[in-house]
Amino acid sequence: MQYEEDRLSEPSVNSKVRLLGEAATSDKPSVPLPARSFGQSTAPPVSITAPPPPAAVQAEPIFLGDSADGADLLNAGQIVQPLAQLCVTPQVQTPLLAAILGPSGAGKTFALRRLVQAIEQLSASPTAGIGNVLQRVVLARVDASSGVEAPVAIASAAYAALDRGPGGVDYSGLLDETGHAGGDPHRAAKAASDRHDDLVRNLETERSQRDDIDAKRARLADTLAFDTPGSRIDVFARARRGTIEAQLRRFGFAGADVDSSYRNLARDVSTLGAGGRAAVVIRSIWAYGSQARLLKWAIVAFVLGFAIRLLHGETALAAIGRGNDWLKPVADWIAAHGDWFDRASEILYLLGALAIALNLWRALQFSNLLLRGARLLTSEVRERRQDLDARAARLNQRVATLTAEAETAAKRADAASQRVGGKTSMRAPGPEFLESGHAPSAAAREFLAALSSRIGRAAAAGPTPDRLIVVVDNLDALPPAAVVSWIDAAQSVIGPGSVGLLAFDPSPLAATLGGPREARQRLGKWLQVTINLPARSDADGELTVARLLSPAGRPAPTPDSSAIAAALVEPLSSAETALLAALAPLAAHSPRDAKRFLNAYRLARCSSAPRPVMALMQAAAFADDKAQAALRDRLVNGSGELTDVNGPPALIEAVKAARAALNGPISIEDARLAAEIADRYALPL
Repeated sequence: MQYEEDRLSEPSVNSKVRLLGEAATSDKPSVPLPARSFGQSTAPPVSITAPPPPAAVQAEPIFLGDSADGADLLNAGQIVQPLAQLCVTPQVQTPLLAAILGPSGAGKTFALRRLVQAIEQLSASPTAGIGNVLQRVVLARVDASSGVEAPVAIASAAYAALDRGPGGVDYSGLLDETGHAGGDPHRAAKAASDRHDDLVRNLETERSQRDDIDAKRARLADTLAFDTPGSRIDVFARARRGTIEAQLRRFGFAGADVDSSYRNLARDVSTLGAGGRAAVVIRSIWAYGSQARLLKWAIVAFVLGFAIRLLHGETALAAIGRGNDWLKPVADWIAAHGDWFDRASEILYLLGALAIALNLWRALQFSNLLLRGARLLTSEVRERRQDLDARAARLNQRVATLTAEAETAAKRADAASQRVGGKTSMRAPGPEFLESGHAPSAAAREFLAALSSRIGRAAAAGPTPDRLIVVVDNLDALPPAAVVSWIDAAQSVIGPGSVGLLAFDPSPLAATLGGPREARQRLGKWLQVTINLPARSDADGELTVARLLSPAGRPAPTPDSSAIAAALVEPLSSAETALLAALAPLAAHSPRDAKRFLNAYRLARCSSAPRPVMALMQAAAFADDKAQAALRDRLVNGSGELTDVNGPPALIEAVKAARAALNGPISIEDARLAAEIADRYALPL
C-alpha cells in the first residue's frame, strides 16, 4: 500500500542531523593508495610547506538516550496535525478533552511535544487571528507525576502560563480578577491595598536614595576636597603642606587656614576649562601684591639704569657744562668716571631682569601647585562620578519600575475595592483559600471556573486568551487507580474555552474500570477525541534503526496545515450528510457515540482517503465487536473489491451505502488505508 510505502521510506540526512547532530563523515568515497613498486622508498617525500591545521571534527554520539527530543522518525507530526488544527479552530465546541493513546514506549510524549509545537506554530502564524486560526492561545504544561492533585496542578500551570504573558500579551489584569476567586474578596482587597502601600514605601525609599546620589554628585568636588580623608588632593596637600603654605603666603592667600585656602583654590581651578587655567597662569604674574611689587621694582631698575647710562653721554655732559660754572667740575668728574656709570647701569639692568625672573619663577610654582591639585581633584571626581552615575542609573530604573508597579497596584486595589463594594469596613476579612492549606483543591476549582468564564470574552481588566490548552504528560507514571482519578478530576475542572490534551496507556485502566467494555464507556465519556499511535511492527523497528544510522534517504513528508485546516472547517456536503445518517446504525449506539463518530470523521476526512470509504471505516471503528471482526477478516483475507461482507445487517447496509456514495466499487487497498486511519480515532479497548 502507498501508506505503508510512505511509512517505510528511507530516512533523510536532515532527520539524522536533527537527532544526532552534524555527522563527521564525508560523502566522497575513500580512494586506496597505489601500491609501491619494488625498490621504492617507503619514506614519504619531504615537503617544506607546513601542513594545514586539522579541521574541527564534531563527533557523532556513540550512545543514544531515551529522549523525547529529536527527529520525527515515524511521522508523528502527520498523525497529530489534524488535532493541532482542531485545537486552534474557533468553531470547536469547548470544553474538549483529547488524548494520545498507546502502549509504553510507543512515543506518546514525543507525539505530545510535536502536537504542542504544531499548536504554537499555528497560533503564531501571520494568519492567526484571521479566519479559522485563533491567535491568543495559551499552553499550560502539567506533569501528572508531580504528586499534586489534578485541580491544583492544572490551576497552577494555567496561572504560570498566563503570568508569563505568552506572545507578549499581559494577562495580569485577568489573573488579578481570577486569582482570588476562591477566597474572601475582603481579604483580597486588603492584600491589594497592603501591596500598594508597600510599593509606595519602597518607591519613596528609592527616590530618597536617588536624591542623595544626586546631591552627592552636585557636591562631589567639595566632598573630595574637604570631607574625604585619604583622597588624592588630601594626600597631596598634607605631603606638601610647607610648600603650599609658603607659596600662598607670598601671594596673599594665607588667611586663617592655609590648607582650606589651597583646597578652595584647587576646587575653583578644577571647574575651569583650558582657557581659564591659562588665565590663572597669566594672572599669577601680575595680579597679586608680591608679584606686582617685583614688576614695579624691575621697572624702576630698568628706568634708573637707562637714566644713568644717558647721564654720562655727550649730550648730557654738554648740557651740564653749559650751565653754571660750579656744574662744570661735576661734568668733568662724570666724564672722568664714565665707566662707573656704565657699571651701575648694568647692575640695575641685571637687578630688573632678576626681579622679572623671580616673578616668573614664583608664578610658575604657584600656578603649577594649583594646577596639580586641580588635576588630582578632577581625575578623582571623574572616577567617583562614573560610579555615582551608574548607581543613579540603577536607582532611576528601579524608581521607574516601582512607579509602574505602584500604579498597577493602585488600579488593582481600586478594582478589588469595587468588587467588595461598600462592605469593606463592615467586617474583618475572612479566610483566604489561596493562602490556606485547608482547601487548595476548592480554591483551584474556583480559580479555573472563574478563568473559564472569561476566556474568549472581552474584559475591562485587560486582554483574555482565546483558548487555554492544558497539556498533561506522565500519567503512565501513576498507578492505574490514580490515573483514573486524575482524568476524572481533569475532565471536571477543564471548562468552557479550554482544551485538555492527555497522553497515557489505556490498557492498564481496564481492570480498574471493571473490564474493557466499562473502560470503553468511561473513556468515551471523558474523551471527545482520541488518537491511537499505530502499533509498531518489525518494519517500523527496521525503519527507526535505518533512519538513525543511514546518512541518506528521503525526508519525512511535511503535513500541509492549510489543506488540513480547509478540510477540517469545510461544511459537510449533502452527500456526506446522507451517508453519515445511513452509517449511524452501525456506529452510533447512543448520543455520545454519535458525537464521537462525527468528531472522528471530521478529523479522519483530513486524510487523502476517499471520503465515502473513510466514513465507512470510521463507522466500523465505532461498531460492536461482531461487525469489527467481520470487516477485519474481510480486509485481511480479501482482495480486489469490498463487496459482500459476512456480518451483521447494519454492516452490510453500511457497505452498500458507502458504495452508493462512491458511485463505484470500494477497493480493498483503499479500505485498508482508510481503516488504518480510522483506527487512530477509535477507542482501543
